[in-house]
Amino acid sequence: MRTFEWCGYEWITQERWGQIHPEKSHWWYDESCVSVDKQNHLHLKTKYNPKRFEEFNLTSPIGVGLVSCTNKFKYGVFSIEAKLPHGKNLWPAFWMWSWDSWPPEIDVFEGYSDNHPNYLKLRLNKPFGFWNLQTNLHYKNGDDSKMVGGKTHYFGFKDPTKYFMNYSVEWAKDYVKFYYDDILVRTIKDEEILKQLDNTTMNVIINNGVIESVDRQYPPESDFVIRNFKYSFG
Repeated sequence: MRTFEWCGYEWITQERWGQIHPEKSHWWYDESCVSVDKQNHLHLKTKYNPKRFEEFNLTSPIGVGLVSCTNKFKYGVFSIEAKLPHGKNLWPAFWMWSWDSWPPEIDVFEGYSDNHPNYLKLRLNKPFGFWNLQTNLHYKNGDDSKMVGGKTHYFGFKDPTKYFMNYSVEWAKDYVKFYYDDILVRTIKDEEILKQLDNTTMNVIINNGVIESVDRQYPPESDFVIRNFKYSFG
């Protein structure tokens, strides 16, 4: 694990609990996939880099770049300006989860490239949500977890793998609002969900990722480029 400063905050190059999730064993959090260039752009890559994890009796084939902020955040606006990684079967994300337990979790976006390297996915029932980038929120339901459901949104015609776009969430006591390229795309006001969020602080995470494909053909090297991370309150 490596610790570094970026955009005024301290980050680590893995989840705070470790380098691999045993239920997602086809990837692991590889610090060699994380770098900051001379323009202060953060790069989160994917690459074939097998690593053995004896504690789980498995070898994970793909290293991915993930950074986790060490700050404990409360209400405010969280945003990144980013260019998504290009390639098939990729799963980049910008999200937050509780320092106390899981859930709750706020997904500003999860991108699913599937067989379309630029995340284009046409849906007859939602013709304007043609980029496969989804907002979501996970919360507790008794002893179980639930989610409000992944949802795509319209935010223009620019290819998100070729242009830097703004992705942000405004977390307030009375609502959670999601913005894609400064356009409000979703608002959540469920009182039970907001109560759960009110009782915790959140850990911010940005990561590249890989969807495990049926034919076991993993994507080539990819690069998720983040120009900045910003947090503001009030």
